[in-house]
Amino acid sequence: MRRRRLQDGVLGSIREIIFGLEDSLVSTLGVVTGIAAGTGNSYVVILSGLVLVVVESISMSAGSYLSSKAATEVDRADHERPLRAGAVMFISYIVGGLFPLAPYLLLPIHLAYAPSIIVTVLMLFLVGVWKGKMTKRSLFRSGVEMMTVSLTAAVLGYVIGRLVAHWAGVAV
Repeated sequence: MRRRRLQDGVLGSIREIIFGLEDSLVSTLGVVTGIAAGTGNSYVVILSGLVLVVVESISMSAGSYLSSKAATEVDRADHERPLRAGAVMFISYIVGGLFPLAPYLLLPIHLAYAPSIIVTVLMLFLVGVWKGKMTKRSLFRSGVEMMTVSLTAAVLGYVIGRLVAHWAGVAV
């Protein structure tokens, strides 16, 4: 009985869990990799990553709460639970953001790039696999889809960091 309620709760929050994890993994990786490529400064990377994760988790949870509340008010139904949607989004975003940021907290900046990228790619694949399991789709296909669609933003973050550093004459 208790396991069934937990499973129903997860299914009821699947949008926020996947959205929060995917957005945080990609945004955080894109920001920390781009800033690392553009500055070469560990302090700036860590500060920027922490600020991003905290601000975006609050922003995303507020947006999830407000949009769920609006949908509930329009539908005149109580199936969305706006507070829960906001809380799930907040937690998912915080958890997701820790993976790409952790290597920069633990390693010198020149050694943190690869682990940050590898861990994030792996986590995106695993989130996709989990989504495939929950939606009864191909696990591998869902994992690859999550990875490839999501990594476009992270690659752009790196490219922008390198271009700005080049244009500003910053030696990295």
